[in-house]
Amino acid sequence: MRGVIFRGLEELVIEALGMQAWDELLEAYAPTGRVYVSPTSYPDEELFALAQGVAAKLGKPLTEVLAIFGQSLFGFLAEKHKGIAAKFESFEELVLSIDSVIHMEVKKLYDEPNLPSINVVKEDDKTLILEYCSKRKLCFCAEGLLHGAAQHYSRKLSIEHPQCMHNGAEHCTLILHLD
Repeated sequence: MRGVIFRGLEELVIEALGMQAWDELLEAYAPTGRVYVSPTSYPDEELFALAQGVAAKLGKPLTEVLAIFGQSLFGFLAEKHKGIAAKFESFEELVLSIDSVIHMEVKKLYDEPNLPSINVVKEDDKTLILEYCSKRKLCFCAEGLLHGAAQHYSRKLSIEHPQCMHNGAEHCTLILHLD
């Protein structure tokens, strides 16, 4: 997992719980002296452990914390990479371009990114069907990212998640309903 993702989690934790909480999480769940640098890769297990620690501190389920993190992460990444976000005039355009444009831009910025496979089909003017597949199974974070993107474009979004890798499916299906 790239350091930029850890930095996004750090920003969320400091904003919600304070710097001391982030330091406590690092002490408990990261290697001694670890500093996360955006372009560097770190073991996925470190992010999962930190996220579990955040969930424990907040007294919330991990799935909810991952969704909150994803929503915050969209704003964090959009601010860090303004040129990518500026390429899209609408939420729909952004979502339809995740694999073909956004992930291609990520590959230019970072060597060997381990990106999820995303396939999106526009069912009608208010519905997109998104298939998500990743060995990391961060579909709840993906839902949060989608909510963050909808907020960025001032769109109201609801998501159905009828098929999930956590329940044995080969991929997650997210049905995005726009108002």
